[in-house]
Amino acid sequence: MSKEAKKDEIQLLDALIVLAKDKWLVFKIVFSVTLIALIISLIWPQTYKSSATVLPPDQQQTFSGIAGMLGGMVPMNLGTEPQVNPEAMLTILNSRSMRVALIDEFDLYEVYESDIIEELLLKLEQNVSIEESREGGFGFNPITSIRISITDREPELAQAMTRFMVERLEETVNELNRMNAFEQYDILAERYERNVRELEEAELALKEFQETYGLIEVEKQAEAIIDNLADIKSQMIETEIAMNVMRESVSENNPELRNLRRTYRELDKKYNELVQKSDQEARTADVVHPILDMPELALQYYRLYREVTVQNTIYETIYPQYDFQLTIAEADKRGVQVLDEAHLPTYKDAPKRAFIVLGGMVFSIFVSFMLVFYRHTMAVGRETNSARYQQIRELQENLRFSFRRKKNNNEDR
Repeated sequence: MSKEAKKDEIQLLDALIVLAKDKWLVFKIVFSVTLIALIISLIWPQTYKSSATVLPPDQQQTFSGIAGMLGGMVPMNLGTEPQVNPEAMLTILNSRSMRVALIDEFDLYEVYESDIIEELLLKLEQNVSIEESREGGFGFNPITSIRISITDREPELAQAMTRFMVERLEETVNELNRMNAFEQYDILAERYERNVRELEEAELALKEFQETYGLIEVEKQAEAIIDNLADIKSQMIETEIAMNVMRESVSENNPELRNLRRTYRELDKKYNELVQKSDQEARTADVVHPILDMPELALQYYRLYREVTVQNTIYETIYPQYDFQLTIAEADKRGVQVLDEAHLPTYKDAPKRAFIVLGGMVFSIFVSFMLVFYRHTMAVGRETNSARYQQIRELQENLRFSFRRKKNNNEDR
């Protein structure tokens, strides 16, 4: 056996001998503190926890692609129901208004014995727990469920408060979803009404022209050009609506909004180029049959016919969106799904008596060991008058001197 191992063995044996000499002191301290911890755990008020689990709505991509000649570059589709996202639901649950509503609804002024709202909010915060579960993986993962828990001394009150928070969350989410749906509906309605007016004006102008100069047939080649123009114009209108919707919820520097603006400019450029090309062909080619004697008159008819076709295509694009958005706005649909209802707790949540007693026992063992070793060190120091004993005595004297000096100063005053 090495000298270091033998030295360690001797030190451990010395420590055990010291503890054995004062074993009754250790026993008394451990027994007393553990008994006190047991009494505290028994008289500690019991609390009960009621929990409920809610599922956020399926978060469809509100800004998904619009099919078009640019390969779906436009990141929005208004045929999607607007939904309050799960992160916003967490904000609602943790909001001050939710806590104040709880206090007023259940008269927590009397329960928590205070009339100060800030003090009540602090006490309530300690009894309310909001936990979210997220999908596994790296990075920012979406929330899959939210667990709402409230602790109180009365199990019925804990259940009622939890149920109230779930109902309040559902009401708030439904109201916000409804407001968002009506905002999108108003934007669509404004553009739809404008399209109806422009379509009526275009149809009336074409009718007056035909009544004056007779019915004229447009060649198939011209119809194809006009249809292409109408498709591009329809995409421009849909992109414009998408930009107006996004401006309601994001800043002007939002990447998706900037992408929408770039897409709109590209569509507008292509539309103007195609309009110039079609006007040029209307002057130089036989796109109207039978051909009118005056090229300018043929061009005028061609433009009137083109405007009616474009407005009709826009109408066919906007009206389904308009009607669908109106259905969403007027529908009474739940934005929150309750997976687990608030239950009535039948078993206490606190105090954890076993942990309190075990903690008291561990603490008492530590304190008793420290006290035994301190007494042994002082006893040996008195016999040998060691340097460490002198340092401890000096420290004690300095502490006593500071106290006495402070006391003497107070007496002199």
